[in-house]
Amino acid sequence: MHDHATNTPGLAATASTDEILEKPQTAERLKISTRTLDEWMRAKRVPFLKIGKTVRFRWADVLAHLQHNCRVN
Repeated sequence: MHDHATNTPGLAATASTDEILEKPQTAERLKISTRTLDEWMRAKRVPFLKIGKTVRFRWADVLAHLQHNCRVN
């Protein structure tokens, strides 16, 4: 796997962007609380996968979505 750095300020660079993450891992990488992540999910500000009651995040999708939909001041 290759190292991938992000161009989005404040996001943790990871060893791989093709990872599937749980909510606490995703919140930690975004440097937000899990409660904020829940709010972002409700507002469709971050993409997620839901299988039954399980929620997962494809890190590459999260990064791509945020880079495309968020502005940097």
